[in-house]
Amino acid sequence: MTLRGDHAPSGLAPFGWAGFRRGFRLGTALSFAIFIYGLAFGLVAAQVSLGWGWALATSVSVFSGSAQLASLSLMQTGEATVWTLAATVLVINARYLLFGATLQPWLSQAGPARAYASLLLLGDANWIATMRAAEKGEQDRAYLLGTGVPLMAAWLAGTLAGVLFGGILPDPHALGADLMLPCFAAAMMAAMVRSRAALVPVAVGATAALLISHFAGPGWGIVAAGLAGAGVAALTARPGVVK
Repeated sequence: MTLRGDHAPSGLAPFGWAGFRRGFRLGTALSFAIFIYGLAFGLVAAQVSLGWGWALATSVSVFSGSAQLASLSLMQTGEATVWTLAATVLVINARYLLFGATLQPWLSQAGPARAYASLLLLGDANWIATMRAAEKGEQDRAYLLGTGVPLMAAWLAGTLAGVLFGGILPDPHALGADLMLPCFAAAMMAAMVRSRAALVPVAVGATAALLISHFAGPGWGIVAAGLAGAGVAALTARPGVVK
């Protein structure tokens, strides 16, 4: 994958330094919040005795604060098994299939190699930012890659700082770190909900979580919420196209 100038190869959309810089500036503006989020994950990881190497490896490979914090929550409750951890990560991160699908009409025009490489740095924040930029007419597909670089750097720096200083900082629960996951989920919902109909998957997921948690514990409640909410969203979604 290479970044080019203003002129794209025949048949491909622009993928150059200009778009990368625009995205990088936006990603840098968002990076402080991502650093704090990563710090919270690192603090909680330290509380469950997850070493800095494993914490960084998790942040690189999963790159999803919601899935990572949900997994640590299972570990803290003592209900974590290989199956519940795997199911939690897969269900929560299944939203990236939808993220990629919404970006596909726009991003794929840069060619498969550039598109797939850019998707490795796709997160919730820069997905929303890129969708808005595309709707406003952004043509340079390197914009997504540019947003992702500072966000990944901030996420890893926050993770490392949280793990290294977790032993001397107060209990993360006293700092409200255990509220990071529900607060982030609520912020994401507020950003993406544009009609009352979009609240239906939210209500279904919340109901499923409450019911299943009562009978099977919070671990399977998270899995049930993801499956139920995503299923209803897939059935009721109206496809749109980003050009």
